[in-house]
Parts: sequence; C-alpha cells; structure tokens
Amino acid sequence: MDQRAYLWANRLLDNDPGAAALEVTLGGFALTFAIETVVALTGADCAATLDGAPAGAWRTIRARPGQVLRLAFSATGMRAYLAFPGGLEADRAFGSASGVARDGLPGLLGRPLREGEPLRWGTPGRIFPNRFVPAHLVTPAGDEPTLVLPLITGYEWPEFSEADRERVFTEEWTVGPASDRTAIRLDGPALSSGPRTLDSSPLVDGTVQVTGDSRPLVFMRDRPTIGGYPKLGGTDPIALDALAQARPGSPVRFAPAGPGALRLAMVRRESFFGITRPTPQA
Repeated sequence: MDQRAYLWANRLLDNDPGAAALEVTLGGFALTFAIETVVALTGADCAATLDGAPAGAWRTIRARPGQVLRLAFSATGMRAYLAFPGGLEADRAFGSASGVARDGLPGLLGRPLREGEPLRWGTPGRIFPNRFVPAHLVTPAGDEPTLVLPLITGYEWPEFSEADRERVFTEEWTVGPASDRTAIRLDGPALSSGPRTLDSSPLVDGTVQVTGDSRPLVFMRDRPTIGGYPKLGGTDPIALDALAQARPGSPVRFAPAGPGALRLAMVRRESFFGITRPTPQA
C-alpha cells in the first residue's frame, strides 16, 4: 500500500526493488529469529523493540538467534514494512509476490500470517553494517495535518456541475472507516452531479470515482480492473503512499494538477530505487 516505505526497506538491504517483504497493518506483530540476520523496518511508527529495547524505524536491525522483534500498535500511520536479505521466499503470480486472498493469488501464503508460521528468505546469513534513511527524506507516516492529493481531471470531469467541480477543490473530506486495500472512501460533501449514462471503463491506481452515495473514493493497490461510476480523474501513485498511511478521520483535500510534473516525479523515483520496466515482447 505504501510503496515508498516498501522500496526503502528493500533499498536498505540492497535487495531487488521488487523483493517480497511483509506489510504489517496497525502493528501488534512479533517475530522470533532462529538465525543471526539483519532486517529493515520502515513505515508506520510501531515503537519497535528487540528483546524489549527500542529498535527504531527507517533503519536496519541486527538480530541474534532467539531474539524477539515486536511491533506495538502504531502510534501514527497505518502500515509498517519489514524486509529481509534477498527477499522472502514466496510464490509469484503475474510476476508479483503479493498475496490477494479475494482473487486467489498465493503470494507468501495467500492469506495473513498465523502464529507460529516460519518465514524463509533468500540470503539469510547476509549481514550489513547499520543503515538508516536520512532524516530529511523521512516524513513520519500519518504526520501531515491535512493530506493534499493532486488531482488530474479526467474526460468525465466536464459532465459534473460547475458547483460540484468547485466543491472538489474547496471542500475537505475525511478518510472513512470503510476504507480498505481496495479503495479509500472519503466522507464529506456530496457530489450529486455527473454523467447520467455510463459504461464500465478501466481503473488504475489513484482513480477517483464518485459512488452511489455521492462521495468520492480513491482506488488503491488492490483495486478492481474496471468501474462503472462517474470518475473525477486520478491522483498520482506517489500520493497514494501517504494516503495509505492515513487513519480514519484524517482530513483530505484535492488540488488541481497536470500530468507533466507528476510524471517527472515518478521517473525520478523509479530511477532512484532502480526500478526497470519490462521490455515489450513481440
């Protein structure tokens, strides 16, 4: 959900940017080490401890056999990320190790972890010196007073009323309690206009759609592939990282944006983290 935190966790361990890692929602997690190793922890502040001593975050953590890493319930943010040297061993579907139980995609186990289950990773004995993400590059998860989402308006935007189009950029919403990995639902002003006749059309990460209750939702990483409700447009994938860390009740605003600057930011991110796109096959 928070790709920035995930990518940093793998970078701290010199992993491939697509190496499988753990996403821990709201904390409440413990891991006992059977070997000496180094892991990387990023994302939400879960007051991590190693054998009861503060372990820190956005850094590597060296553990010995028998030691226990605990993540308390997060004080800020929603999701923490734990990466392992070489990446976790996991089945892949369509090139991804992500598990989606709803769609039958296996990933690590095809479901959340259960107590007592073992984890294995690519290069378990690899040891690193201490590493950390520089403080000026870390924005504490969920720390923004009001999250501003850049909105690139789409082809259905002109079919919303002038009043609703103005409302999109002047009103404030809050993250709704029904939000999940599929979409973040926003509570607040109703947007009751929009196209009267609709065909289902493709969705991408960040598509902003107005559903039957006249409130916008922002599609996230487990989105469906098509949707049939009116669409305001889309926000860029980088903005979704902060949205993934926003708790229910967090305030959200939209700001008008064009694709040029957002595309440049994405290219810079992919270059920094060493992400390469697959070569099209004939």
